[in-house]
Amino acid sequence: MGNDVKSAAPAFPGREIILYEIRQALGRTAPGGGSCLVVEGAAGTGKSELLRLAGMHGEASGFGLAAGTAVPLDTGAPFSTLRRVLRENLPARDYALLTDRQTFDPLAPVDRIVEYLRRTSRLRPLLVALDDAHLVDDLTADALRNLIDASASLPVLWILARGASRTPGHAQETIDWLIREGAARHRLESLSPEAVAEITAELLGACPDDDVLALVARVNGNPFLLNELLVTSLSDGRICVQDGVAVLIDAEPAPAFRQAVVHHLRGLSHECLRILDAVAVLGPRFSIHEAAGLLGRNPVELLPLIGELIAASVLEDEGPCLSFRHPLVRETLYDRLSGPTRTALHREAAATLWREGRSAPTFLEHLMLGRRGDGDALTPAAPHQEARLVSSAGQLALAARRTAASTAPPSAPSAPYAELMYRTTLRYSAAQVQGLHGQMVAHARAALRIARDHGDRTNRAHHQLWLAIALTASDEFDQAGEILAERCDPSDHVALPWVRPMWHYHRAQLKLAAGRLDDADEDAVEAVRICERLAAPSLAVGPLALRIRVAVHRNELTDANRHVDHASRLSAAASGAALEELSWVTALLHSAENDRQSALDTLSRVYSGVPKRPLLLTREPHAGACLVRTALSAGDSERATAVAEAARLVATRNPTVTSAVAAAAHAEGVLCNDVDRLRAAVSAYRSGPRPLSLAAATEDLALAENDAGARSTAIGLLDEALARYRNHGARGDALRVSKTLRSLAVRRRTRGRDRDLDPVEGPRARWDQLTPSELRVVRLVAQGLTNREVAEKLFLSPHTVDSHLRHSFTKLGVTSRVELTRQVLTHEEIPPVGSG
Repeated sequence: MGNDVKSAAPAFPGREIILYEIRQALGRTAPGGGSCLVVEGAAGTGKSELLRLAGMHGEASGFGLAAGTAVPLDTGAPFSTLRRVLRENLPARDYALLTDRQTFDPLAPVDRIVEYLRRTSRLRPLLVALDDAHLVDDLTADALRNLIDASASLPVLWILARGASRTPGHAQETIDWLIREGAARHRLESLSPEAVAEITAELLGACPDDDVLALVARVNGNPFLLNELLVTSLSDGRICVQDGVAVLIDAEPAPAFRQAVVHHLRGLSHECLRILDAVAVLGPRFSIHEAAGLLGRNPVELLPLIGELIAASVLEDEGPCLSFRHPLVRETLYDRLSGPTRTALHREAAATLWREGRSAPTFLEHLMLGRRGDGDALTPAAPHQEARLVSSAGQLALAARRTAASTAPPSAPSAPYAELMYRTTLRYSAAQVQGLHGQMVAHARAALRIARDHGDRTNRAHHQLWLAIALTASDEFDQAGEILAERCDPSDHVALPWVRPMWHYHRAQLKLAAGRLDDADEDAVEAVRICERLAAPSLAVGPLALRIRVAVHRNELTDANRHVDHASRLSAAASGAALEELSWVTALLHSAENDRQSALDTLSRVYSGVPKRPLLLTREPHAGACLVRTALSAGDSERATAVAEAARLVATRNPTVTSAVAAAAHAEGVLCNDVDRLRAAVSAYRSGPRPLSLAAATEDLALAENDAGARSTAIGLLDEALARYRNHGARGDALRVSKTLRSLAVRRRTRGRDRDLDPVEGPRARWDQLTPSELRVVRLVAQGLTNREVAEKLFLSPHTVDSHLRHSFTKLGVTSRVELTRQVLTHEEIPPVGSG
């Protein structure tokens, strides 16, 4: 039989009481009495699902619905959460107040929103649902106090969900204040065994046998872990349905489940995650003194963090000891530790447990797991301790030493392989953060040599990717392209599955740098798809950021906003580099929407790192000029100067890299509106491989020339920039330049999607805008094939086919497959289906 997971029913077994309370609150609100509910629970206890079901019940009862989720990035962007919740509901003139930073009173929009709630609730009651409310920005938190209080006499029901971890902050204080003022509070506990069994049967579509029930019991009633365990086990063939009974084939959780567990912990503080990584080595149970000894900390210092982990239901208090509430969480944390890290922690654990007087077998277990490749083992300091060890364990100690000695490879160099690779990794990472492109290339080549010499196929593929990144930063596009042109074989990356999506992502970055927007977007789509299949959503933030940038270039701002929302939901567990890139491209979107203050607010993370951390400028050279321009538009010359200094620092460190030198002159030219520096930037970019960066510098030079009174020179440069943008499909940039030309009383004919500004060129010109990839899709669709059939025929994903089709519809100005077929008949002869 098939192993498809059944779709969940509208009910939520084990949460019937809270759903009943929500329905009762909806019933009390409808006649005209507002109220507020606060739902609290640890990560994975079902808060988001409850809010979704509450929305369904509300809409079925005639309520309007305004719903949204706060994300970590919100804390630095005023009113960002409120804008997201009210975007679809608030009138445009009122919504605009939430982006206006010139208002003297920052809470001025609240009165307008209250008036909107008053008008709307006269027509029908309203439900406002906010998930992860503890992450809202400060202005949204202040607004919530006022809005909930002001709507007490209106038919408006507010439902706020927050996590169990009580990290301090203004948002948490606001929710506590609401509870003190009368908001109903509901805590979500673990599901009962009966509810777990009911959900298991429902998800599997079959009656679970005893082994399956024993497996799901390991999640201790956590709905998120239960769902992920069942879905991944079923998808991976570890649970099979036979004759209406769900049978356990393999009790080991699937790799995708472990990825989901890591994502499940994303709301914890960095310090708490460090503690969990360490104590996972100690085993299911440990004392605070043992944890402190392992971490080299004072036990008293750990108490607040331990309290946070207990409040988040990750750890449990068992009297003198602590334990993991979910054994599967500890197993996952332990398994994800790198080999050198795990070895070091086991060695420290052995020393700590010996000092704490734990039994010799326990000590020896850690000693064996913490052995070094050179046979050197941790030895007790005093003779009487060694006697105690030998008498207690006998031959076990000798076995440990022999095992340790056997781990070194036969032809090991003076330093063990792992240590060599670790040192090279650190050097590469340090060079990347500092913007030392030459050193990046050298360290990546060294890592490849080490991996090749030791027959490490997995790390060799990994470090090929490193080398491609370094070569791209160094403007060596041909060499980087040769590496990334090779097909990414999934069998090479069993141990490092993240290499596959990152391969597509960095290939997309190379294509974007070369001005190949459609091809870059295609690879980014594939990277996101693989991340979703691997249950590693945080890795998708970088590819989604790239898709945002492509969409802004192509003037597809609706798509760009959709990608921002998607990336924001995944950003909690993303790396610093991905978050910087997301902040930058989101600011580009805000700038394209003429929301300059939001652009500046979004970039606070990036500005805070320059000039000491120029990482973004090493990956995206002309970002420097964009950051300078954004800061200047908000009157912040200090930040603009710091960015220009960072760009110059990168250029100084890479004097032979054309783009780095050009980018520094570009940033300085924008900072000072200096024609000579901008001419130098354009001249340097002309000898480099980045056409869109050249077009941007040319555009800025034109503006500076016009300011200097050289109007005819400016017009010539703008024409050049316009042609270059058009040639590379950057419709948004082309529209901007066309607008500038019109301001200079110059009109230029535009193409395709730009027709809203100037007269349209003929149908043939629009047809010629289609890329080869889009043409292949369009031809097959005109033959009557479905998207899935096209995908199979061209060996593409359905997502990629859909993307090509949407872009083709937009470029041709059609809205249906029938119109598309007419276009094909006009320009080409359609071959019969199956003619190849």
